[in-house]
Amino acid sequence: MKRFLLYLLRWQLSTPILWLVVRNMGAGIISTVIANLIGGAIFFWVDKFIFTSAAIEVWQVKEKGKCDNCGKEESLWRLVRTANYDRSNAKPVFLCKDCSRKKLLELHSRGVKTSKADITGAV
Repeated sequence: MKRFLLYLLRWQLSTPILWLVVRNMGAGIISTVIANLIGGAIFFWVDKFIFTSAAIEVWQVKEKGKCDNCGKEESLWRLVRTANYDRSNAKPVFLCKDCSRKKLLELHSRGVKTSKADITGAV
C-alpha cells in the first residue's frame, strides 16, 4: 500500500503540466488532480507488471567489449531475468555470440525458458 501511495504522489507531479493542457480545454485544477489520481490508480498496476514481471525477459547489451568467458572482442549480451531465471543481483557476466549461444543452450537444458533464441541464434 505504501508503494501504491508513493506512486500516486509521483503521478501527481505531472499535475501542473496536465493542468495547463486541460485548463485550455475548460477544466480546473481539481478536475486535473482527480484525473491524475484515476490515471495513477489504473497505470500503477500496468507499470508494476511491466517493471517487475518475470514474464518479460530482460537483457543487457554492450555494443563492444571483451567476453568474460573467452576474451573475444565484439558485441556482448547478458540475460538478466526471465520466467524462471533471475540474475538481477548477480555480478554481471557478458558473453560474446558464441559463448552466449552455449550458455543459452545450457540454460534451456536446465529448464530455463526464453521467448526465443534472441540475439544468439540458439535453439
